[in-house]
Amino acid sequence: MTGVSRLAYLGANATDLAAWKKYGAEVMGLEIGTDSSDRRLYLRADERHHRLSIHAADNDDIAYVGWELANHETLEAAVNALESHEVRVGAGRSTELADRRVLELAHFTCPHTGVRMELTVGNETAFYPRFTSARDLSGFLMGGLGLGHVVLLSADVKAAAEFYARTLGFGISDFVVSPDGAAVGAFLHCNPRHHSLAFFSVPMSPGKKIQHLMIETTSLDDVGLSYDLCLKHKITKSSLGRHPDDRGLSFYFRNPSRWLFEYAWQLRTIDPQNWTTEKYTIGAGNGWGHAGLFSPEE
Repeated sequence: MTGVSRLAYLGANATDLAAWKKYGAEVMGLEIGTDSSDRRLYLRADERHHRLSIHAADNDDIAYVGWELANHETLEAAVNALESHEVRVGAGRSTELADRRVLELAHFTCPHTGVRMELTVGNETAFYPRFTSARDLSGFLMGGLGLGHVVLLSADVKAAAEFYARTLGFGISDFVVSPDGAAVGAFLHCNPRHHSLAFFSVPMSPGKKIQHLMIETTSLDDVGLSYDLCLKHKITKSSLGRHPDDRGLSFYFRNPSRWLFEYAWQLRTIDPQNWTTEKYTIGAGNGWGHAGLFSPEE
């Protein structure tokens, strides 16, 4: 595939950076970056310099999504494709390149979500010291599949999906529709991970542009132990369950900024070159569990 290769990182704004530092280590099991500061928290999950960057701010929402591309030529082609669709693309400043730990960066505002999207080349890898979980977790499945998947809120999920397919080379894995046939969710792939980007029209975190970020563990026990820990802290949003499309066993839990993470195990992979878009209907007996996921927040 051409265009985007994988989800590289996610940046978020937060009003309580101290709470995020405690949460990142004790709940998520991530490693606190040694070059974090009182204004920016780096969270490491594998050999990349960081996968999450939390910035001290006066709001609690997603700040940007970072996508990885193979090389400069691919980045240029992506910029040209976006501009041909009348999307304004900017070049990353030197301070932004240093902050994100990349060689090249171009950015645009997603016309369907309002979220800043960053296209990057040359993301920093740190082989040593090796990633060490802050609690007893076996690790996370990232590498060539990327960070995981991010789900954003969009009023027109079909239009959003088609935009990313036309401009950045994403493939459409499937749509989720309501019983009357209206598309309420769209799921897109850029590598063998079933989806790295998705759009949903039903908010899980009211007032946020992001619904959730999924991170895949390398062990079923990691999901189970994390679920018990989140129950103890009273931050679970759903029960354990399995979605019909990516088929991973997972649950959802809240973070200090009141949007959601999903920890999942053994998600489906696909062949991007030989894939036919699928469709699933909500409430048609597909999947199981995840009780409470769409219930109103307290």
